Amino acid sequence: MIVLGIETSGRSGSVAVVRDQVVLAETELSATGRRHARTLVPEIGLLLKELNLKMSELDGVAVSIGPGSFTGLRVGIVCAKTLAYALQAPLIAVDTFLAVAANSGVTDCSLFVIDDALRGDVYAGEYQRGSDGSWVCGSPPALISMSEFLNHLHSDAMVSGPGVGKLIEELEGCKLVEEVRRSPLAKQIALIGECRLKSQDVSDFWTVEPHYIRRSAAEEKAESMN
Repeated sequence: MIVLGIETSGRSGSVAVVRDQVVLAETELSATGRRHARTLVPEIGLLLKELNLKMSELDGVAVSIGPGSFTGLRVGIVCAKTLAYALQAPLIAVDTFLAVAANSGVTDCSLFVIDDALRGDVYAGEYQRGSDGSWVCGSPPALISMSEFLNHLHSDAMVSGPGVGKLIEELEGCKLVEEVRRSPLAKQIALIGECRLKSQDVSDFWTVEPHYIRRSAAEEKAESMN
């Protein structure tokens, strides 16, 4: 199977193609506009051209659904839906934090993945290795205060995620995954997507939405004014 992975949850992003659990290629998208809806599809086209593959050869499209950037997630999911619809290919929605866990290199303990939710809060989820060696979600990503997260953190657990760098002072004394392994990557999105596609665990095209958890500041402000 050939699966395209799209990851646009953060300031930068990436796209990747895998076949039979082998990463064929991955391209990083810069933080300065290349995630834009008008340019993401051409970027994917260039990647496939480098591999001498046609869009029609894709067996599935996997996309990162959050938590993450409001704009980035929207761009990635709209792109993935458009491609899947045009190709009549399965769409696989992948928990962004699960992809972070898969990139962590952790083998024998539970892992908490976090991102900065601002206002003293974090998005946090807990992950472990399943019996088959793959990562599974123990506690889905949720919005909690930083103090509550630290109180909940097991002494033997490790912490990863894009929020670690921003919250490094608050995490002093915690066991942290190395910096280069804290971000979600398109290749992990694609690898997870291919596994799910093989087991026919695909997403409902019409109901896939970004997993924002918290509404945008603009939405909260608008509600407070009503």
